[in-house]
Amino acid sequence: MSALTQSGSIEKPCTILINYDKGDPPQVNEFKQNFEHGTIEQKIETLKKVILYTINGEPIPQLLMPIILYVMPSNDHTIKKLLLIYWEVIEKTHLGKLKSEMILVCNSLLNDLNHPNEFVRGSTLRFLCKLREAEVLEPLVPSVRTNLENRHAYCRRNAVLAIYNIYSHFDYLIPDAPELIYNFLLQEKDASCKRNAFIMLFNCAPEKAVEYLSSVLDEVPTFGDMLQFIVVELIRKVCKTSPSERSKYIKCIFTLLNSSSPAVKYESAGTLLSLSSAPTAVRGAASAYIDLLCNESDNNVKMIVLDKLIEIKKNHSKIMEELVMDILRALSSPNIDICKKVLNIVLDSVTPKNIDEIILFLKKEINKTQSKEFDKGLEYRHLLIRTIHVSSLKYPEVLGNVVPLLMEYLGDSYLPSAVDVVIFLREVVETYPALRELIIRKLIENLSSIKVSKVYRVAVWVIAEYVTCLEDLQYAMTSITNDLEELLKPKQTEEVILETKAKVKVEKVSIQKLIADGDWYLASCISSSLTKLYFRAEQLNINNAESNKLKAQVMMIISVLINLSKASQVSTSKSAYERMLSCIQVLIDCNPNLKRIWLQDCRDSFTNYLKYLLIKQSENKKKTEKEVLVKANNIINIRQLKSKKAFGPVDTEDDLIKAVGNTGEVNKDQNEYSKISQLSGFSDPIYVEAYVRVHQYDIVLDISVFNQTNDTLQNVTLELVTLGDLKICERVPPFTMGPREKTSAKASIKVSSTDNGVIMGTIAFDIAGSVSSMSDKNCVILNELHIDVIDYILPANHQYTDVLFRNHWLEFEWENKIPVNTNITDLVKYVHHISKVTNMGILTPEVHLSNDTGILSANLCAKSVFGEDALANICIEKQADGKISGYIRIRAKVQSIAVTLGEKIGNMGMKA
Repeated sequence: MSALTQSGSIEKPCTILINYDKGDPPQVNEFKQNFEHGTIEQKIETLKKVILYTINGEPIPQLLMPIILYVMPSNDHTIKKLLLIYWEVIEKTHLGKLKSEMILVCNSLLNDLNHPNEFVRGSTLRFLCKLREAEVLEPLVPSVRTNLENRHAYCRRNAVLAIYNIYSHFDYLIPDAPELIYNFLLQEKDASCKRNAFIMLFNCAPEKAVEYLSSVLDEVPTFGDMLQFIVVELIRKVCKTSPSERSKYIKCIFTLLNSSSPAVKYESAGTLLSLSSAPTAVRGAASAYIDLLCNESDNNVKMIVLDKLIEIKKNHSKIMEELVMDILRALSSPNIDICKKVLNIVLDSVTPKNIDEIILFLKKEINKTQSKEFDKGLEYRHLLIRTIHVSSLKYPEVLGNVVPLLMEYLGDSYLPSAVDVVIFLREVVETYPALRELIIRKLIENLSSIKVSKVYRVAVWVIAEYVTCLEDLQYAMTSITNDLEELLKPKQTEEVILETKAKVKVEKVSIQKLIADGDWYLASCISSSLTKLYFRAEQLNINNAESNKLKAQVMMIISVLINLSKASQVSTSKSAYERMLSCIQVLIDCNPNLKRIWLQDCRDSFTNYLKYLLIKQSENKKKTEKEVLVKANNIINIRQLKSKKAFGPVDTEDDLIKAVGNTGEVNKDQNEYSKISQLSGFSDPIYVEAYVRVHQYDIVLDISVFNQTNDTLQNVTLELVTLGDLKICERVPPFTMGPREKTSAKASIKVSSTDNGVIMGTIAFDIAGSVSSMSDKNCVILNELHIDVIDYILPANHQYTDVLFRNHWLEFEWENKIPVNTNITDLVKYVHHISKVTNMGILTPEVHLSNDTGILSANLCAKSVFGEDALANICIEKQADGKISGYIRIRAKVQSIAVTLGEKIGNMGMKA
């Protein structure tokens, strides 16, 4: 850390920063009196005040001699510690030369280095680590060397650090320091002393560190974790620089995988992966990560380890498949985000060999969720059901065991779980005909337990579409009739509704309650399913008498539902009412073409929809995979052509991987030049442009400044101010530019919300050689730089499902409703235009986006870099004059993102 003057130049090293409200100016005479005649307590308090004044920019140099005369001779340990801080913060030189008073200080430090008390010695040695004056350090070197043999470890380890500091900055003062520390290390027994000595060799004389490590390689497992950590780092650097040494050290790394220290184990696993891609090494590293995942209590550690396991899975999937059961042990974590990541890894690691074990384990976990003491909630159960759903569809041989288990959760009151189960069953029934009869029968048995409208709608559709025998068909009719029993009793319609509502106040949720409460869409779905059941019965060659009886029963149920909808106080949707009427009409007409549409075309449509979903899943998987991209001007580092120095900068990635482009970096912005903003004109004496780089919680402006004159410009000062929730954290210090010179600078701006922001600024400069006056001060006003909310937003349609969208839509409390005002006449084109303007992904399948009906509804979703979700629903229709009308509703958890997206649509939604 360094203290900066107002001009921005570096003044001096600063190792202590303490905020102090100075208030009144320092009373120098009073301080002198306290030092000369005060008690120990008064001297301590006064010395503290002097230190605080000095740290905060008000040095009091006239107190240096009184402190040396009256405070320095004290033997009080508190005073001695405060004095070391005082020597640290004061200016020790004048006009580049050491102050004469420091000779007295040097003598005092020499006495303290030989003090009988180990605390005084140790704290003084520690102070020497912060000194940068060779004249002060030179006479102290012999005493520092002597302290390496002190009987107290506190003194010895600080003596090592002092020698490390002196050798790092003034190696001529202790030219034999590496040899000295090497010999010390061979004899030392204390772990902290050995660690400090090894760090010194590691940084100052790596060849000595390697020599020592080679002599004690078999003893490394017995070292303390502090020393083991440095050993791992040294081994990584040695093996990267000298690959031929790998075999020598890999055994040591393997033993450190079993270290009791989590930090050592983590670093050892990472080092092993960087040194070898052999299956044994990868398996050992992965096992170490899994051990950390299951045994560490810190959720942050678990998340980091899971990221490492995901990286291993990408390159060594077969090994992760072998370890998948060990990874499943991490589901014991109470954190739902960790469970999500674990299950994602498991999904990608399912194979025919481990599918049975995985399903069995997940079954046990689902059974645990039924316990009242279970604390993870219903969301965890949904995750388990979703995992079983996806993995079992990959390997249908386990479906026979999975289907009965999941059937039990059709009646789950948690909407996502129940919906996921019924969608899974719908897909299985279509894809695997051999299981249809079993699933249909189980579905009919569980029909009465369903409490959710959407689940019931899908269930009756599946039954009507795939029932295969008359016996099951009659069973289904009986079950549906029983579910609607209260509604079908021969009473006045108003009486039925009132009675049903009175009953459900004390009864549990039922289908008849949902219909009585106004769910006419459910009633229309039941009507169409009953109609299809009748047509299916005819297809299964039911006799005439039974056919007529079944038709009458279906028409009676639909008629009751129609009458209920007409008499209900709850508004009935026009489409649901017309759909129920159309069912009656179809049953009366019995047109063969209509039958073919109901029985064959509907199934063909659903088959095509499943094929489309598979294609979309494949596309989304490609989007989430990291794209390999190497730019034409990227530098390729070739190790053989590098300098032969033993320890230069070593890349953690393999050079060959970089050369072929498999760097694993996502190409976040292929069109980088679009983010460069011109801040001044080409005719200005200084031309300025900025590249806006958005990070998660801050914006970095990469500013390029060009001197377009033939003069040297001094004190070039860039001043920036912000509007909105932006705050400048790091200002650009003044600089000097030669003729026609280019300079780059960075400015850091903290972002606190997704509001739009504006950055304004000026750049001022002096021309070298001119007479200083106000008229000579040149200033260029810079263009405004608008920080757009779109910079923070990324499409999230590959992360969302319809169920998740609906759940978040209900949860998010901020809504912004924008009327549609556009000259675009194509509905689909307008939806894509809004998606492009807002950078939101379209969740609605492409097959559902059509101009044919003249109306269109689409869902969009996005996620900001702050982790905030934004949802949008577009409802539009085409008027008779060809114009589009309707509304766009935006919902978000925070107000700012909903408002700014609304403004964006209002400003740019007019034209394509």
